[in-house]
Amino acid sequence: MDAERGDGEAPASPRGGEGRLRRRAFLVGGGLAVLGLGGTAVVAGPDGVRDAYAHIVCGSIPEPPETAPGRRQQSTVDGRRVIIALPPRARGTVSVVVMFPGAPGDARTPFDLYAVDRYLAASRGRFAVASVDGWPSVDITGTLLPYLRACGLDTRRIGLLGWSAGGAAALRLAARLGSGRVSAVAAASPAVTAGRAPLRELVDIPVWLGCGERDSWAPQTETMLKGLKALGAAAEGGISPGCQDTAYRRRVLPEQLDFLARHI
Repeated sequence: MDAERGDGEAPASPRGGEGRLRRRAFLVGGGLAVLGLGGTAVVAGPDGVRDAYAHIVCGSIPEPPETAPGRRQQSTVDGRRVIIALPPRARGTVSVVVMFPGAPGDARTPFDLYAVDRYLAASRGRFAVASVDGWPSVDITGTLLPYLRACGLDTRRIGLLGWSAGGAAALRLAARLGSGRVSAVAAASPAVTAGRAPLRELVDIPVWLGCGERDSWAPQTETMLKGLKALGAAAEGGISPGCQDTAYRRRVLPEQLDFLARHI
């Protein structure tokens, strides 16, 4: 359906049998035709029907800003690829936001699929964004941050940004490091239940939490957001239209980067 589906995504329509699938395509295609999308969808077959349905339900993928991105550098540490995007016209030492895409994303996913460097260039953020291959098993504090510091970035207090499983990881890392090391954390569709989220440990860190209303993690995200506010945390975000997909993540990326820019 989409270039990337996040963890916890509602399953696609069942593929029970060719006959049932054709009938479903016909019925859904007829409904889509009323909305002006039926012809193309039915000609494209079942995949086209699902894509057209996703377009209606989840919204289209926004085009990235035309703003020219800043310099990007790629290298390896411990055999893992690390990509750093700098803001345009970066001068001197800049802070860094470590980014964790959802599974099965790698170091290139934030740039190839989400154009985060272009969104960063269009924002008021004066920080770099760094991503790394195989982030779930990376020693962030013992290996990645010292490496980023050696690259000339200010890692004394970092920002964290994650989606789905990466959002959960960003929240847990922020809670473990505390406000002395983390300036702010933003998580979209964090794949963690409210009962297991480290809410009390995040009270002193500005947190942005968001989720698409058609995402299965929306109720948990809303509960976490209410819990943080009840504890007196500086929490922002909310539930907005969308699913757990590329379209939603691109839509909220400017808001996330603006939030991080206000706290880093």
